[in-house]
Amino acid sequence: MSLSSEFVKRLNDEGEPLAKRLCLARNAFQSTYLPIQRKEELVFGWLCSNENLDRSSKEVWATLQSCICSRHMKLLTPADVRPEVLCTVVKLANALVVLSSTAEDGEIEMLCKYLKQKATPSEVRDVVLECVVQILGDIHFQQRLKKHLEEYLALFIAAINLVEEPPKLHLSVECLEALSAVIRLNPLAIEPKMFEILGPIMMAKKNTPEVRWAYLSFLHCVLEMFTRLSRTQKFVTKLFPVLKNCMREKEVLDIPLEDILPAQFYKEFRSIMATLPSTQLISVMKGLTYHLNLEIEEYDVASKMYIQVMGSILSSFLCGTRVASGTVPVDIVAKFVNLMTELKETLARFAAATLCQEYDDGIMLCLLDVCYSWGELHILLVHYNLQQSLDLSQLDTSATNLAGLHNYLSSDQWNLIAQRVNNFGKTACKNKMNSLLIQKLQVLQLMSESRTSPEQFNVARYLVSGLNQTCSVKFLPSMPVLSSLLSKDQLLHVAKHLVQEIVADKDVCKQVIEALKHEDIQEERSLMETMIFITLERIASLISKTKRRAKNPNTTGTFLRSFQVCFRNLNLESAFLDETNKEIILVLEKLGILVNKFCDKEDEFGSVNENNVDMTSLICYLNILKALPITYMTENIQLLVCLSAIAVGVYMQTVEAGSEVIQTLFGDLLLNLLEQTSLLNLHSFLHIGWFMKWLASHDLGLEKERSDRLYTCLLSSNFKQKDGVVKLKPLIHHLSVKDNCSMLQLRIISILLMTLSKEGKRHSIKDDQDFKKLVVNPLSRLVLSAVRKGDTPTYEILDTYTGLLQIWLRRKKNLKMFGKVTVYVSNFFDCALAGLGDETESKVGGSAMFVSLLLKHRSRLSSCLPPNIVERAWTKLMTCSSDTFSQQRCRLFLEATNTKEFQQIMESLLDETRKTVSAGDSRLETLVEWWKSVACCDTCPEKAEVRKSAMGAMCLVMLRVVKEPSLLGGLIAVLGLEQELIKNTQVQLEPLMVDLCMESVFPMELCDVAEFIRLWSSMVQVTRYLLTYRSVWVLDRLPSFLACYRHLVSSLAINSVVTRGLSPKEVDEIAVCALALSKLTKSMKKHSKSFKRVCAYLVADLLHQLEQYTLHSSIKLHLTNCMYAILSMCDSYSADYLVRVLPPSTQLLFKSFYTKYKNFHKFTGKV
Repeated sequence: MSLSSEFVKRLNDEGEPLAKRLCLARNAFQSTYLPIQRKEELVFGWLCSNENLDRSSKEVWATLQSCICSRHMKLLTPADVRPEVLCTVVKLANALVVLSSTAEDGEIEMLCKYLKQKATPSEVRDVVLECVVQILGDIHFQQRLKKHLEEYLALFIAAINLVEEPPKLHLSVECLEALSAVIRLNPLAIEPKMFEILGPIMMAKKNTPEVRWAYLSFLHCVLEMFTRLSRTQKFVTKLFPVLKNCMREKEVLDIPLEDILPAQFYKEFRSIMATLPSTQLISVMKGLTYHLNLEIEEYDVASKMYIQVMGSILSSFLCGTRVASGTVPVDIVAKFVNLMTELKETLARFAAATLCQEYDDGIMLCLLDVCYSWGELHILLVHYNLQQSLDLSQLDTSATNLAGLHNYLSSDQWNLIAQRVNNFGKTACKNKMNSLLIQKLQVLQLMSESRTSPEQFNVARYLVSGLNQTCSVKFLPSMPVLSSLLSKDQLLHVAKHLVQEIVADKDVCKQVIEALKHEDIQEERSLMETMIFITLERIASLISKTKRRAKNPNTTGTFLRSFQVCFRNLNLESAFLDETNKEIILVLEKLGILVNKFCDKEDEFGSVNENNVDMTSLICYLNILKALPITYMTENIQLLVCLSAIAVGVYMQTVEAGSEVIQTLFGDLLLNLLEQTSLLNLHSFLHIGWFMKWLASHDLGLEKERSDRLYTCLLSSNFKQKDGVVKLKPLIHHLSVKDNCSMLQLRIISILLMTLSKEGKRHSIKDDQDFKKLVVNPLSRLVLSAVRKGDTPTYEILDTYTGLLQIWLRRKKNLKMFGKVTVYVSNFFDCALAGLGDETESKVGGSAMFVSLLLKHRSRLSSCLPPNIVERAWTKLMTCSSDTFSQQRCRLFLEATNTKEFQQIMESLLDETRKTVSAGDSRLETLVEWWKSVACCDTCPEKAEVRKSAMGAMCLVMLRVVKEPSLLGGLIAVLGLEQELIKNTQVQLEPLMVDLCMESVFPMELCDVAEFIRLWSSMVQVTRYLLTYRSVWVLDRLPSFLACYRHLVSSLAINSVVTRGLSPKEVDEIAVCALALSKLTKSMKKHSKSFKRVCAYLVADLLHQLEQYTLHSSIKLHLTNCMYAILSMCDSYSADYLVRVLPPSTQLLFKSFYTKYKNFHKFTGKV
């Protein structure tokens, strides 16, 4: 003992140089003759607690490393160094080795200095160092390392500080991130000390959004840790004492409840409770009831916050419990029912204590929240006959008497609670009280004999009367229960409140409109009709109160005055209350007369120079109409909305400072109505010709495609009427008197001509004499005049000319006018050729349509067609980029060619494909789209033979792309082409084409997730289509098909291993791929006779992948489904064969699967 003391004294002698003392320690450690007990442990202890470590950390670490690496280290026994000390030193040595290979000297010095500052040994510190070693040594962690190493080590040092000395004042993002990382890496080590640091962290201030977000992630890690360790009950049991002590010690007045436990925590807690075992569920329920019972009698400021947190957790627990499920044992349900009775008594005492004290909104909200959750669970237990039935009969039928369901309080107590909440409560508390009333209403409707009892009407009236003090977003979900109990006057009150709240607040506006789009709300037809009428009434009121003066005093009048008078006299409320629809028809007639009058005589009205309409409110009203399900209403209501929208759009166009947003909303609303509803009687109130005349002069600001659809809908509905042609006279006259047509008018003319050509066959318009006189001749003169004025044809007029030519090609009379029209074919063909090479899709589309029309009617247009139109058009079409390519247009072009031209095109396309593949050009995707068009086009038998031969040659060319997986974009395009070829049964597949499809399914190595998903999904789709549409070819090539299946399984397993570090989103995406493989395997069962003799090999492939790789649970689930689907095709001989040939370890895995299949899956179909 004296030698040991003397040895330590010599080492601590400050008079000697440090280098000499380090040499003494190294020699003493390696000596086998020095008679000192545990000298090795003394050396380790002195090296790790050196006073001069800050100045000479490199020398100390070098000496420590030389001791550990010496031969003497291998001869140590527990008598020389205690195992725990040796373990700690080895861990530090391993950390040094990793740090030395990945870090600079500065980082090592920083870690050494920190370790020196900690005089006492700490198990947690060693654990964190192990995590550092794991992170720095594991390649998967290094790939995700976003910070510099020095910053990352600083995070873990902060985590050690956080564990050993919990924060007193504030938190930092770095501390929470580091601690979360340690929890994920080694939860077993950090779990015993978690409650020592959890309380201070929960009560610390979270001053910034970044800290709050990091704190939420930290809580998620804590919950996940206790869940995976199956210690959820321990977490709930120990959390409340920790919280209570921290709140007693700390001033909690300025800490929001959201900072202690965020809403996301309660959501995750509910999901955890749903999966908790029954025995733990009972224990948690006992603990929650016990802790709540301790605090409800008398409470101070700290206790109030503690009770609120505990009440929120208890409420989340009751909401997440699945005790009413049929899988819970009866004895567990009986115990839980007894605990519900105990909780009921606790709630009674809680409510009595709350009523005896001054009103506190937080405590009252906590009480109501727990009562509501208790009631929901109580209803479920009664509904499934797990508890005694409810006695809903009450002498007091007032709305706020909840004693029928919540019988732990008397009716007087519930009425007093409702009165206090109504007088002093905030919005959240009032919403919760309304939820309790709606809960009572639901119980009365479900379990009461009468669906319209006085008590139900009392609750409905109470909720509607207090609507102004509640949030509409919280109130709307109750409408499916309330709507049948409300009168029309009450519905009007509800609708007015909703509309007023939408207009008053932008944030509430978005939330309420989203709530209105919910299916349950939109199914309440009475409320939706009321909302429509009130919105239209508010629009009319908004406009009729506006005061304006005319800009030009010499005008005879303004549209404003007539519009205001009409809207002021609409009387929409009486129209809504009238059940005979007479009032609505009168409103429709007034609106129709107003719009028709203005569109007919727009020039006689003056505009206004000021815009006094509340544009913000008007936009809100139009957005409400867009959100409401107008398409499911009666035709009169649809017409009312349509005509009102048209009137508003026409009115706002007279305003010089009119809002473009309102015009766009008007156009969208009108387009949706016309596309989704028939509106057969629209022509009875609206003159389509006059309205189209107005539209031809005003641009609504819609996109070109949407505006064209709007014009098409209006013209199509017009031609469905007998006098549709005559009604177009105002539009034709308006267009004819114009010297120069605008772009908008040319588009309308083009759409009108296209609509005439489509509707002519069905409605026999071409036989009407008025059609030629009123429509065709004026439009022909107008278009030809526009063509003559231009030096060269333009793309804008090309579509119009195409429509005109299409009409005249269908008419065999009036050859003189037909000759005037076809004179310009050659010029427009040159314009169309230039458009085919353009980068704008609209120009390419119009040009391709014109060329296809010429080819289709080439026999009649032979005298005016330019030479070699097919070759010239094909040359231009080949220059189209992938952005402007359209398979439909190319298909029409190919169908219009004859056999000889089609053969020349196939040869040219094949040559271009060879050149592109050889050069590795990016145009391969466009060429693949061309081949898809070839596969989809309808052909005669001669052209089908040409196509078959060309397809076979194309497969030989594409084989090179399949053999070079580096061409990812081209490979995916080829796989898409294969899918089209396989699905189209009109295409005759040659054996070479089938072999190409199977060759394209190859094994994939570890690659990027996005790249893997794109390529693997295409390959599995090809394999599945082969088995579905070309099963005869597949069954003749079973070995090749089995190779494809093996490649798919192996590629999926390699790219979905757990150690790869996939994000949850990536795991879900790969799980979708695994589901596709499961569907492919199940489709094999249709050909079980053919697959029965090879099923054993498929089972062996799956077993090999499951044994070799550790997969995520969601992916493994689908592979297990594949295994069971294959086992269902196996017979007893296949199973015996597998038992004989499989290795012993694989045999155990196979027997496990086969036993579960025979005993469970075979009868239930579940995994």
